[in-house]
Amino acid sequence: MKWILISLIVLIIIVTGLLFMKISLRFHLKILPEDKRLTLVAYFGFLPVFRRQIDFSRIVENEEEWAKVEKKAEEIWKDKVSEGKVKRSLSFSQVMELGRVITVHKMDSIMRVGTGMASSTGSLAGGLMALGALLEQLLDQLFTIKKPAKFRVEPSFQMPCFHVLADGIFSFRLGKAIYVWLRYVNRKAE
Repeated sequence: MKWILISLIVLIIIVTGLLFMKISLRFHLKILPEDKRLTLVAYFGFLPVFRRQIDFSRIVENEEEWAKVEKKAEEIWKDKVSEGKVKRSLSFSQVMELGRVITVHKMDSIMRVGTGMASSTGSLAGGLMALGALLEQLLDQLFTIKKPAKFRVEPSFQMPCFHVLADGIFSFRLGKAIYVWLRYVNRKAE
């Protein structure tokens, strides 16, 4: 009887600790088209828990295969969109509530773009800079921000290129995330 009581107390302490535990995740994203590679790494603390590298050069050998891949992706996208119309989506208040759970400690992104012509590169870079400013404001409204997000766009006027490097750290309390998720599930059931 005494061991059962001790086991129960230890279990309650562990569950309480898990509910108040802060989970921090870090991600690193690289999109380098000349290497035809996309790399995504997610860290839990300092340990990499998810690493995915997609090598597009192995996937597609020629233009015909690329057209097939694009057509298949378009079909999958259309199926997802048609399913999404039937499913109930999140309301703006629910998205705001989910966003308040997450704390963004760092969000940096550098995008290098170039078309080979200065005029079109300037137009493209200007549009992407405006989009980056809007994204910064959206993140500021949705999440608790510790350090302001930075989205830089660097135009390359001499040569055509497209690189994206993104790095971010965010955290959330497990108990709060479970609470918000349960509220969403209960609203969805109604």
